[in-house]
Amino acid sequence: MCRPLPLLAALISLAAAPAHAQPAPPGVPAAAWLVYDRAAGQVLASANAGQRWEPASLTKLMTAYLVFEAVRDGRLGWQQVVAAPATVRRVGTEESRMYLQPGNRLSVRRLIEGLLIISANDAAVTLATAVDGGEAAFVARMNAAAARLGMTGTHFNNPSGIPGPTHYTTAEDLLRLTLAFDRDFPDVYAITRAPQFRYRAFHGQASNPLLAQDAAVDGFKTGHTEAAGYNIVISARQRRIGAAGQPRDLVAVLLGTPSKGDRARGAELLLDYAGSAFHLAEVFAAGQEIQRLRVPGSAEGEVGLGVEATQRMALAAGSAATLRVTLKDDADIFAPLPQGAVLGEVEAVQGEQVLARAPLITLQEATPAAWPLRFYDWVAVRLARWIG
Repeated sequence: MCRPLPLLAALISLAAAPAHAQPAPPGVPAAAWLVYDRAAGQVLASANAGQRWEPASLTKLMTAYLVFEAVRDGRLGWQQVVAAPATVRRVGTEESRMYLQPGNRLSVRRLIEGLLIISANDAAVTLATAVDGGEAAFVARMNAAAARLGMTGTHFNNPSGIPGPTHYTTAEDLLRLTLAFDRDFPDVYAITRAPQFRYRAFHGQASNPLLAQDAAVDGFKTGHTEAAGYNIVISARQRRIGAAGQPRDLVAVLLGTPSKGDRARGAELLLDYAGSAFHLAEVFAAGQEIQRLRVPGSAEGEVGLGVEATQRMALAAGSAATLRVTLKDDADIFAPLPQGAVLGEVEAVQGEQVLARAPLITLQEATPAAWPLRFYDWVAVRLARWIG
């Protein structure tokens, strides 16, 4: 039977601050939204995050992801020159574009810049053709990638974001795609933080207005159609609230805001909320001793217990977590024990809520004692089991 044991007094200080209720999120002018803390790996707040919505030009994030994959896999090169296909003629005058004409030749790198900085639909069409020879095959690849990334609420019909009844995504799926970029292609942010784009006579400002308003913002993508409203995925790095605030790495997704101004204000509201209503806390620290435990039959007598991996969490401002340890039955513990042996579990808790848990492991090896002491401990352990 496992039994909870008290923690060392030094660790009880982790919970010295009184718990505070999480402040209510701000009124965000969006049909669906979420805000995420990268360091904690947590969605801090959300509304309708699983609701299907037209992505508009946020579609181009998947288009870009597949281009980055093609470059990584050697199917394309950044400096490879490709020709704009005849299908760029279909890009309407009301659509975002970099004014490509059929046969225009330019590098994949320039096309991806036009795609992400000014949201050029003609760049999307050209890149889809460069990757797969045509849009139909590329769209199939988009949907296969969405399934692979766990974007179960997403379906694409085109690489640009032209609306349609079966072209949709969700806020939580867009977060999954953003985190896939973080993991696989973080150099994308060197592109999405650019404030402007030029191609021949064309000069356009970045479609992301927060780049000019918030120095912490390094992308990611905007989108708009009449049906979708104004959408945005925002990435912010080392963002602080006030000079003494914690630096935070955040992602915010907003879908269906009614105007450009509402989109920008809503994104700032969510970033501010994440920075002011929560703080990052290291609930588990790798290698830090949480408790000492006597190990019968060991030369050391006792060993320190801790966790293998550090884990940080975003907690409500002013609150803290307590640690609760549960150990294996003493009768199951006897030297020798290797470093890293699992002897129980530690939980980070607030009240009755378990926030996180991790295996509790030996931080040092427990080596066998000399035979008289080892034999004495062996007898004592079995007597205790028999009596108990």
